[in-house]
Amino acid sequence: MSSILHRDLLESLCPEVVGWEGYTRRADLKIAVVGFGKMGLLHSGIVNLLIPNAVKAIVDKSILITFGISKIFNSVKFYRNLDGMLDEAKPDAVYVTTPTPSHYPIAKHLLERGINYIFIEKPPTTDYETTYQILSRKKSDQHIMVGFQKRFALTFRHAKLLIDSGIIGEVVNVYSYIRSGDILKHTNRFNPLGRGVLLDLGVHLVDLLSSFFKIKRVRQAEYQSMYTRVDDFLRADLETEDCARVSLEATWSDPEYRLPETYIEVQGTHGTLKVTEDYLKVSTSAEHPLLGNKREIALYKPHYYQGIPPVNLADPEYTLENIHFLRCIYEGGEPLTSIENSLSTMRLIDEIYEKAKIRV
Repeated sequence: MSSILHRDLLESLCPEVVGWEGYTRRADLKIAVVGFGKMGLLHSGIVNLLIPNAVKAIVDKSILITFGISKIFNSVKFYRNLDGMLDEAKPDAVYVTTPTPSHYPIAKHLLERGINYIFIEKPPTTDYETTYQILSRKKSDQHIMVGFQKRFALTFRHAKLLIDSGIIGEVVNVYSYIRSGDILKHTNRFNPLGRGVLLDLGVHLVDLLSSFFKIKRVRQAEYQSMYTRVDDFLRADLETEDCARVSLEATWSDPEYRLPETYIEVQGTHGTLKVTEDYLKVSTSAEHPLLGNKREIALYKPHYYQGIPPVNLADPEYTLENIHFLRCIYEGGEPLTSIENSLSTMRLIDEIYEKAKIRV
């Protein structure tokens, strides 16, 4: 089965790593990170493993963090003021990994200060209009990448390739979910956001569905609050331009999921495709060259990530996401998950919330 993923196919699924070795020894890149929580620490670690000492500056308001972590990261300078960092460090690119409501003012300021490459963790903002406001403020030579790292998971990339090739025929029904067990106790943490699991976690699934299919409308949606004042569970029924039915579910309150899982099942006129971060399974009515002249295949992570740099801080999709961003900086390219490409995702998020009714 692994022979299906020959070198040419792997390279087409993962162009980020082709020739990547040529960039790893460059010492001229200056990266700054704003916000040193979990995601700031993760991206800093991955970037520095890919290109040693590329992260030069970190901004965080916490005195404890800036003092304590500075004792560990000797090659990084810590700041509690954004302008002070920009004036002194003069970074080539900035990662914004602060809480979502702060993304807009920080991105706006970075654009005004002339930063040409900005990475914003997902979701880019709380809604479509604010995301559009960021886009409207950037110049043509400025680029903003959004942290939709599921688009860099090779299982999902392979699934899109097979769906687009028509291997399972015309798409009729799609069943999908993203589930985790992160919120199992009462918390007020998400009250300021005003939105819950669909925006915070489900945005990954909505982004994948938006990239796989042309969503025409939201038929209906319902939500349930269990541990917060926002949506802890949300289910929506969508329809594509080709009249296929798409069902999505997002929850962060399922105790059976210690780690988040994203699942998409696509039923077509000639077969079925099932995909998660960990596997891809396809069953068709006829043998096909893209399936190695078989009717069924089952492929797993080891089939896909054999040539990926061994950065073991998180799933390989995070490594590919960061390689993609770094290559865009070096090559002057437009990111796959650019702020422009995120607009359809954020518009769909808004439409689902507008339709959502309380689950009885």
